[in-house]
Amino acid sequence: MRFGTHPLPLSPTADDDLRVIGEQLDQIELADRLGFEHCWLTEHLLSGESGFGDPIPLAGAISQRTSRIRVGFAVLQMALTHPTRVFLQANLLDNLLEGRLTLGIGRGSAFNEYEYVAFGARSDGQRERMFEALDLLERAWARDASPFAGEFFSVSIPDVRPRPVQQPHPPIVLSVLSDETLRWAAGRGYGVMMPRLPVERARERLGFYRRAMAEADVPETAAEQALERSTLLRSIYVADSDEQAEEEVREATFRLHAHLQRTRQGYNPTDVDNRALAQQNASPVWSSPESTPEEAVASLMSRGFILGSPETVRSRIAELEEAGVRGLMITFTWGDMGHERVLRSMSRFAAEVMPHFAREPAASAARD
Repeated sequence: MRFGTHPLPLSPTADDDLRVIGEQLDQIELADRLGFEHCWLTEHLLSGESGFGDPIPLAGAISQRTSRIRVGFAVLQMALTHPTRVFLQANLLDNLLEGRLTLGIGRGSAFNEYEYVAFGARSDGQRERMFEALDLLERAWARDASPFAGEFFSVSIPDVRPRPVQQPHPPIVLSVLSDETLRWAAGRGYGVMMPRLPVERARERLGFYRRAMAEADVPETAAEQALERSTLLRSIYVADSDEQAEEEVREATFRLHAHLQRTRQGYNPTDVDNRALAQQNASPVWSSPESTPEEAVASLMSRGFILGSPETVRSRIAELEEAGVRGLMITFTWGDMGHERVLRSMSRFAAEVMPHFAREPAASAARD
């Protein structure tokens, strides 16, 4: 099993921004020292939902403060940028990180329509735009200088400078949920990122993914590498007991839910049906404006959280491993959880959980 961190810190007010960003850098430096394989940076903009907002400059800062941990995106919202810009930024970051970049791509937020609007876009049609953008990126990294003319982009990229350290390009991992996107990723041999799915749903999705790679005649070695790069999201908190762990995260989770509901209902355009968006996602109860806070928090904790003693956490991760999950993106910090509590939980996880799942070949495969 491979383990990466996935910080999702809430910055409740503008006065908290500087502190929250500094704490994230401290936590990522600790993850580097503790031996986590990845730090996965998300992209949620404008509202403080993710206190650092834009992951690109943060990745640059991380490159100067770490030496071992890989930096991945979970995800870059392709709807909010041009693929040529992603291409250039990824090349530079891979140099700054000396070959430690993983390019996680998604179409964009499933809930925050206001993020699209801020860039003069809307969420409709973004999956197809993302597919075309990845085609363009692959051609650019292959140094194909012929003009690219698609439905969404018409460009000509004459050269590749700076060139990425990893050749032909940093590993690509795609955010997936639907059959169509999962099948498309499988046909390309991309690794996949899955949200907080229940154990049996994760098992089913991984089985679908394996079959889709076989149907697309992806070579066995490439399919194994894609599976090694694939990962599932969980929020984890380690404490002395299960009861203590749940107690210490509960209020921060309620405050996070309140913040998300307030910003989505207040910022999303009036033509957006927040209830319909929730029903289309993997977490309809947590996301629905019609759920009570108690229902929402209970749903998320039961489905996407692992809270408890080291023994409980090990047991829950073993269930995921048995279901075929090879990598976890772990949110140790969410909402406005206290910085010291997060550091303690990370340290206990590294000391009392990670050693039970060590797999040396997985670490080397992720860097091939």
